[in-house]
Amino acid sequence: MSAFEKFARGYKSAALIVFNTLLLLIVINLVLFMIFRAFDEAKITPDTNSAYSKSGHFHENGTAVDNGKRTASNLNIFDYRAFEDSMSELEISEMLDEFYDDSQLGFEYQPWSQYGPRVFSGKYLNVDLEPNGLAVRRTIESPETGAGERTIKIYAFGGSTTFGSGVPDEHTWPSYLSQILNDRARKENLDIRVEVTNYGRVGFYPTQELHLLLGVLRSGQRPELSIFLDGVNLGRDDDTPALTPSYHRTINEAQVGSDHKWQSLPMVRAARSLIARFSSPAIPDEKGARARVRAEQLVERFLQFRNGVLAISDLYGIQSMFFLQPDGHYNYPIHLYGSGKSPSLPRAREQKKEFYAAFPKNSGFVDLTGLFAEWGDRKAIMDAAHYSPNFSKFVAQKIADQIDLSALKSVETEDVVATGIPKIHYP
Repeated sequence: MSAFEKFARGYKSAALIVFNTLLLLIVINLVLFMIFRAFDEAKITPDTNSAYSKSGHFHENGTAVDNGKRTASNLNIFDYRAFEDSMSELEISEMLDEFYDDSQLGFEYQPWSQYGPRVFSGKYLNVDLEPNGLAVRRTIESPETGAGERTIKIYAFGGSTTFGSGVPDEHTWPSYLSQILNDRARKENLDIRVEVTNYGRVGFYPTQELHLLLGVLRSGQRPELSIFLDGVNLGRDDDTPALTPSYHRTINEAQVGSDHKWQSLPMVRAARSLIARFSSPAIPDEKGARARVRAEQLVERFLQFRNGVLAISDLYGIQSMFFLQPDGHYNYPIHLYGSGKSPSLPRAREQKKEFYAAFPKNSGFVDLTGLFAEWGDRKAIMDAAHYSPNFSKFVAQKIADQIDLSALKSVETEDVVATGIPKIHYP
């Protein structure tokens, strides 16, 4: 056999091996693609078995009918019946259209706290730009609110339940808080006007809120009181905001080019899933020990957040209050959920059970996690976590019960020349 024939035979064998290897990889990726596709679609497949409601905008089981402006959550786990008599079905449908339009705008980059909402104007949903350049959800005050001798400013911080995802401006708990406190001020002849600013952000957790508070105070704004309502959002394991991986990719691409195109390959996705699943070191001979360790770490995160806020509040001369919120992922009665069930709910419930069990009673957080039981056997959640209008008012009342308006009115401020920071002296 000549050298050329040997080369040709070797080349043919190598080409056959390479071809079959590539073919095998393609087949594996196609199989994995179909598996992942079926898995992903199982999360977002609308429930169309239920009959339509009278209006035709919703199914009788509470989920929304797809009109081209519905999210996976709207189609699977939304429950319009949680609105009770606060809005008509047509109004709820129009409101969902606005939230969809807003979601298409995405978030706006914000230094330190990572992102914030974009300005939006609608019939039900309005996000306004404050003089400090930060966007806030519009707070609706009671029509009877008049100008008092002094304005008491309250800033509300939290996640999407504070922002008011899924309800109109007038039905967020900060709007109800404004109405409740202004009504109380009039009845008690305090001659003050309470102004509540809604700094709630979708997906925010305590560490982000700490940075947002710093940003607000650095801008020169000073409230008399800041309120933090937290518990649903716990943050990533490394204590970074939710969009950190996306920001990391974007910054890398801007410097060294893109490598994330390979991340979408089914084989790469499967490998990353296996690595994530099995990379954490096991803790032997103790069932649930890893979850408890994480719960204790998360509680410590909350406690350190509170310490940080209090130190900053003292520096800037403001008061701060902290609440553990009613958490639909924790103890909302399962039978009150709509037809759909969030795929992550069972796992989230286990995590939250460990988290709240590890939370100390004397933490400095006012515990509102028991409000679902106090609310009774009524719908309070419209999807997996967000409050209905009537329950938002109930939450606002519980927060208002903890606020002493007379004490807030009686504080005296003076400018500190050396720092320019107003100090508050409490009687």
